[in-house]
This record gives sequence, C-alpha cells and structure tokens, in this order.
Amino acid sequence: MNALNASCRQRIPFHLRTFVDVEVGEQAAAMDKTNRNELLELCESVREQTISDAEWDRLQELLRDQELRRLYTDYMAMVGRLEESLEDFGVARGGNPDDARQMMLDALLDERNARSEQATVTLPPTRRWKIHVAYATALSILAILLWSGIQSPEKSEGEAFASISSARGCKWGAGTLPTVVGSRLAPGRLDLLEGFAKIDLDNGVRLSLEAPASITLQSLTNCEVHSGQLLAHVPGAEIGFTVTTPTTEVLDLGTEFAVRVEDDGHTKVHVVTGEVNVTNLRSKEAQRLVEHEIAHVRNEEIARPDPDAEPFGARSDDPRDALKNMESRLISTAQGSGRDAFIWRRLSSGYREQEMLLVKHCVEHRGQWDRKVYLAFDIEALKGFQLDQAELRLHLVPSGLGYVSGQLDSTFQVYGLIDETRDDWSEKTINWQNAPANEPGAAAVAPEMTVPVGTFEVRQGVQTGSVSVSGTRLRDFIESDTNGVITLIVVRETQERSWDGGGLVHAFMSKEHPSGLPPTLRLVGTQASNP
Repeated sequence: MNALNASCRQRIPFHLRTFVDVEVGEQAAAMDKTNRNELLELCESVREQTISDAEWDRLQELLRDQELRRLYTDYMAMVGRLEESLEDFGVARGGNPDDARQMMLDALLDERNARSEQATVTLPPTRRWKIHVAYATALSILAILLWSGIQSPEKSEGEAFASISSARGCKWGAGTLPTVVGSRLAPGRLDLLEGFAKIDLDNGVRLSLEAPASITLQSLTNCEVHSGQLLAHVPGAEIGFTVTTPTTEVLDLGTEFAVRVEDDGHTKVHVVTGEVNVTNLRSKEAQRLVEHEIAHVRNEEIARPDPDAEPFGARSDDPRDALKNMESRLISTAQGSGRDAFIWRRLSSGYREQEMLLVKHCVEHRGQWDRKVYLAFDIEALKGFQLDQAELRLHLVPSGLGYVSGQLDSTFQVYGLIDETRDDWSEKTINWQNAPANEPGAAAVAPEMTVPVGTFEVRQGVQTGSVSVSGTRLRDFIESDTNGVITLIVVRETQERSWDGGGLVHAFMSKEHPSGLPPTLRLVGTQASNP
C-alpha cells in the first residue's frame, strides 16, 4: 500500500501538492478563531446549497472583514479545484472510482504528514469511503490546512503555467513532464511518439502537438520545437508568443501558425491566419509572413515557395482552392437594422453594461443572475448571393463579474430564431419576459421556434480573444431567411460551480463597445450575375 500511495503522490496535480506543503501563517494565526470557524461552516452551507437567508446575511456581514473575505475566496476556489481533481483522478485511474478517490486521499494525507512538523493527521483504517464521504474528508483536510494558513515555503503554483487538455492515441517518450490529461505543466520537455495532444497555456495560447514530435515548454511566452510539427493558436499579438527551432525564431503577431522541424533540422513555417515574424537564427535575416504564406528556413536563407504551393499541413484537396473565385462579406450587428443585447432574469430594464453582452448560467438557487445574448443581423444585401460558407465571430472581453475559479471550461450553444415574426425585437426594451423564444432555463429556448446552429467553447480563465461558430447548420439557417433579418441566441450550457453564485460572467463586445469589434458574420460565396 505504501508503494501504491507513493505512486499516487506522483500523480497528484501540482496545485493539490501545494495544499500539503504548508507552514503556519502569521495572518491566519492572528485572525479571530471564532469568526474563522463560523465562516468555514457557512462556506460548507453554501457549497451544499443548504444555507438559509439568515445565514446568508451573516455571511455577508463576516465578509466585510478583509482577511475573512480572503479566506472565503481561497476556500471556495480550492474546494472547486479539489473536487475537480478528485474526479479527474478517478477517471484517470479507471476501475472503481471510490477506490481511486481513496488512494488520492491516502496520498494527500501521507504527503501532508511527511511535510508537516505538526501532529500527524490520521483516518480510521477500516472506513470505506463513499464518494460524498471522500469529498467531505478531503475538504476537512483542506480546512485543517486553511486553519494553519496555506503558504508554500519552497514553491508556488506559479511554476506551472500549462496543462494537457486532450490526448488521443498518445504514446509518450522519455520526457520530463507528466503526460496524464489534466496534468499541470511547468517548464520541461515532452516527447510524443504516437498520437495527437493539445496543451493549453494559462494565457490562452493553445498548442497542438502531432506525433512524432519533441518540444520543450519554457514559459507562457516561449516554447522550443526540437522535431516534428506544432500548431499554435495565439489569441492576441500582445502575448508575444515565440516558437524557436534549431534554425528559426517565429514571433507571433496574433495568429494561428504551424511549425515543422524536418529530420535535417530545417524548419517550415505556415501561417494559417494572421501574421508572424520569422528570423533565421544563423543569418539573422527576418521576414514577415501573412495569412496562407509559407517559409522554408535552412542554412542561412529564408526561402518562399510558389504562393500556390500546397501548405505542408493541408490535404491535397485543400478547400481553399475552391474559394479563389469567391468573395467574402462581413456583416456586423452595427450595420443596418442590426442589434445586440442581453437579457437578465433579475431585471427587465436599466442594464448598465451596454458595451458588453453578458452570459451566465447560475446555480439554481441563484438563478436571478442568469443571462442570455440576442443578436440581430441585417442580411438584406445578401439577396442574389450564393452562400458557400458562414461564420459567426464574437470577441471576448473581461466582465469584471464573478470568479474564474467558480467556472470551468464552458460550452456555449448558438440558436437561430426560425419564427421570423419575432425578428423585430428592440434592444432597448427586450427583457427576460418578452425575448423571442426565451424559456425559463438558463440555457433553454423554445424548440419549436429555434434551431441549433453551432457551439463553441471558452476555456477556464480565458477572457480575451475571439470565438467562432461556423458550418453547414449556420449557413443553411442564413440561407433559409425570407425577411432580410436573422436573430441568433447565445446561451451558456455549462453551469457554474461556485455555490454562492459567484462564478464568472462571460462577456462579449457589443456594437456599443468603445474600442472593440461587434459580433460579426463572415460570409463567403459568389454573387449571382444580373439577368
């Protein structure tokens, strides 16, 4: 059992290992013990959704104290992370999830006792844990650590800056980093022998690694590709993300690009969208690449192949070939009779955040804070336009409402309003009661009046950049329009995890945003010639 628990300790996510690497904090010791204990009891009532109105009022009173407010925020954030990690650990172990959780708890206790100079924490050896009991025990351990003051004398979670978000058919080599999905990653090397993996950095950068490939993660703004192919999606030029290879430095300017290091060490760079700066590390020659351009970096030169050459990451039947004779049109909610607004269950008017479109899916007992987004696009100018592709793009902006720790990766659904008699809604008067096709649920719309046209995902912690929906369902919905106006409804299907209703409110730029881009349709097709 000791050997098994030692193995489990190696699998404990880094942010849980910091829970058991503690020392007594002066601020926590100075905090009034009675109020602290009362606050933690109220936290548990919030988490279990059993808090009464009187207890809620008492909680608000306690939270006026800065130290208690900080303890509350830390406690609720860590509870969410701990429960999530216990679930992920059970999945990763396979078999009986209760046994997996038991091993995780035993490992946490061993780690805590090994690192603490204080009294050893023990649990009854004959007790078998049900899932909810396992959670309660883990949270009790967490409470003990919080009472002692959670600090790490040797290291902090800041060392880890990325995580493996998915892995398909992967076989890993002798790298220096963990390879289980969900693992937190600090600087180190990953060697992928087979399969495909995605790595999400905390600043929103997403790296797709295609085997065989070897990379070194260095920081939030830099990675090195030793061999193989990497696709990088960077949400904004301000990040300054750089990919280096034995011959090349690629500086992102807000884009999606691919880098491939060949067996001879030469590097190929392909810009999917946006721009990059490519530098030959030997000759120091630098060139800027824009969308669809390719560069081969070898010896002391940067070579440009024929502009019509097939991208190294594309199929032979690259669909872009069929788009050469097509035109692209952009239509935003700021054009013509376009409109955008959000509805709020709590209020029917007087919203202050007109420059933002807010979306939230609350826990049921805090449902008054639910919000949905409505978009109207004037597509009258598309008459005679033969539509081939359609994309809806929304631009994220920090809402300043709620906590990231209370909202995990979130899936959003976009619906099209098929009842065209309701397309004349007003962004000044629309509300929860009169919004077309709205239903009581936070993610619900009337099925007889709508059709789903696509989904998108926003990763935990990402509050900037853009998201999009595209495909045949969106295109077909637009093509089916007969009155020159379409309405789209955006809801968040993923409910918040923060039991006090304090999970993140997602926000998108509206047409009133002073410096951002409004919701926009990008339409590709051909204009029919006039008879």
